[in-house]
Amino acid sequence: MSSLERGALWPGYLVISLKGRGVARLLNLTTQNDIHFWDLRYRENVVTVKIRPRDFKKLRPLLRKTSCSVRILQKKGTPFVILQGWRRKGLMIGIVLFCLIIYTLSLFVWRINIEGNENVTCEEIIAVLEKYGVREGALKSALDLKEIERNLLLEIEELKWAGVSLEGAYMNIQIVERLMEPLADESMDLFAAKDGLVMDILVLAGQAAVEPGDTVKKGDLLISGKMSLAPYGEEDAENPEGSEGSTVEVKARGMVEALVWYETYAEAPLKRVLKNKTGNISRSFSILVGDKRYHLWGPEESPYRNYEMEKIKRTFVWRNLRLPVELFSNVYWEYEVEILPVSPYEALDQARDAALKEINSLLPRGAAIRKRYVDDYYFYEFGKVGCRAVVETLEDIAVSQMPVGRDFFS
Repeated sequence: MSSLERGALWPGYLVISLKGRGVARLLNLTTQNDIHFWDLRYRENVVTVKIRPRDFKKLRPLLRKTSCSVRILQKKGTPFVILQGWRRKGLMIGIVLFCLIIYTLSLFVWRINIEGNENVTCEEIIAVLEKYGVREGALKSALDLKEIERNLLLEIEELKWAGVSLEGAYMNIQIVERLMEPLADESMDLFAAKDGLVMDILVLAGQAAVEPGDTVKKGDLLISGKMSLAPYGEEDAENPEGSEGSTVEVKARGMVEALVWYETYAEAPLKRVLKNKTGNISRSFSILVGDKRYHLWGPEESPYRNYEMEKIKRTFVWRNLRLPVELFSNVYWEYEVEILPVSPYEALDQARDAALKEINSLLPRGAAIRKRYVDDYYFYEFGKVGCRAVVETLEDIAVSQMPVGRDFFS
């Protein structure tokens, strides 16, 4: 399709044929009367052209002057399509209604997909969702995805992370379950699984031992299972000397979101070593009888400076009897070494790919990546380059540990 045709799709255009002896004169008159046409084709006093509808009206007086006839072959463009559809009102109304129904249905959630659960059943998750008005047929605009994630974590203790997303008429729920430890006692604290900077704390049961902004190390206490029922140091008439108040032991529950940093380092050489076999080969044979080894023939060591060696061992068995004799064969393959320089840019790409691949394998599932840092290093004197990758994540670092008698992090 030419540019003129694309530009004429909205106003539309006509494909017409002009016939008569005065066709040449007619074409000259169209130019003088500012009538535009394109894609002219001439054959035996018949001219086929494409013209706009408004110019077609100007063409009629010229036809009488030149004794030519005109015939409309095709009508193309948006107005003609609409006109043709308007004549078929039933079809157009059906298409509009179908589009409206599809659009209306797309505003609702028609299926809920749950992935990642093993111990927690789908029925438990669906029950929590229905409790907060999330079900199949719910209006998508009325759903707060962050609030749904929070409610799942609050209601289901076994969940460590929950992610909710909408994809068309589907609601996808990805969850990560906690690694539950066998309970020897009802009292349990929550400890830091990794080093990090505490950003937010949500205590469902127990008492927070850290505050946002604190730096914690692996194994530090985050949420204590001992909850105080009265402020420390409060005095009353029965205890004039003051007391620390009574405490109760509970199973600590909650989330501690912290910034965690992962770091990897990878190197790549500035030279590439290629090995090409020359086709030269040498073999040597030796035999082992008892504890003594005897050289039969062939070189005892490789006759080549650069080589690869293949060792072959053969034993001799007759029925159920294994003879105390073993035959050894060494095959030496000679190869040439070719050293090719590698550009620093290509070597850096290799180092970056290796560093990022390694750091991605360290990231836990469900961790929210906040920032990525990549630092390049050049060691021309050592013939290599390096790349250091650092990823900053926001994740829940709270894990359970028995308060006494066990060292979970050892």
